[in-house]
This record gives sequence, structure tokens and C-alpha cells, in this order.
Amino acid sequence: MRKPKKLTALLLALTLLFACAACGSGNSTTDSGKTISGTLPEIIDRLYDTVDVDDEQRDFLKNSVGTVEIPKDQSAYYFGVENLDFEEAVASEPLINAIAFSVCLMRVKDGTDIDELKAEIRRSANPAKWICVDVNPNDVRVESVGDLVLLIMADDSEKYSEAFYALAE
Repeated sequence: MRKPKKLTALLLALTLLFACAACGSGNSTTDSGKTISGTLPEIIDRLYDTVDVDDEQRDFLKNSVGTVEIPKDQSAYYFGVENLDFEEAVASEPLINAIAFSVCLMRVKDGTDIDELKAEIRRSANPAKWICVDVNPNDVRVESVGDLVLLIMADDSEKYSEAFYALAE
């Protein structure tokens, strides 16, 4: 009877080992350990410098959009999720405009389950948060590189996603 107990103990130990490994994988970064260096406003500026848009949109990004710090108690407005616990976050939105456009960048805390956070933001972000204008729900994207999570609500959002991933080192 000793062999079945040892075998059972070994199988239980292996099961626990694999379970722990699976739990740990949820905290890993989404883009293969790559990072994007710089402050959050610098990253937004580089994103806008490299995104593939026409001259009119580039002028809009340079002259009509401002970047502001997001206080934690305002995370629901920007990300759709109440009281997010992040290191820092910024929003880049038109100062005064009738165009629905929002790019929000967050640096998450160590140990954050980024995939779970992205799914929660994807479910909760409000593409109609503005008065009289909205973004097509298909143009809402949540991306991540390293400890950065980017929410894009804009026409041609895939272009901003591509530019964000191109910044990764």
C-alpha cells in the first residue's frame, strides 16, 4: 500500500506545481517581455509622431489634443473601471472638439494580472462617454507592452495599436 500513497503524493505535488505555474503566467506581460521607455507623456508623443495618419489627423494630434494626468478616483471616466490601482496614468484627449477621441496610457503596479485588467477595461470602457459623439465599439482597443496598458477609443484605432507596438524594444 505504500506505493499508491507515494504515487498519489507525487501526482499531487506535480499538480500543485503546474497550478502554481499557471497562476504565475497570468501576471506576465503581454508582449514577450518587451518594454517602452520614457515617461507616459513622452510615450504618447512618440506614438503620435509615428502613427500612420493623414496630415489632417496629424495636425489634430499636434494642435487639438492635450495630455493630462489621470487621478485614481477618475479611472471610471477614462478606463470604465472604478478605483483602478495603478502606478500612474495619463489621458490624451481633445481640449475642446466634437470628435470622439481618447488615448489613455497606464503604468500598472507589479503583480497586476494584465490580461485580466485588459479584459475588464475592454468590457467597461464607454465609447459614448462624450456628449453628442461616440466611437464605434469596434474602434475600442486595449493593448499592452510590459507594464503599460493602452486604451484607444478613436476612428482607425488599429493604426494607434500598430504604432504602440512599434515603440516596443
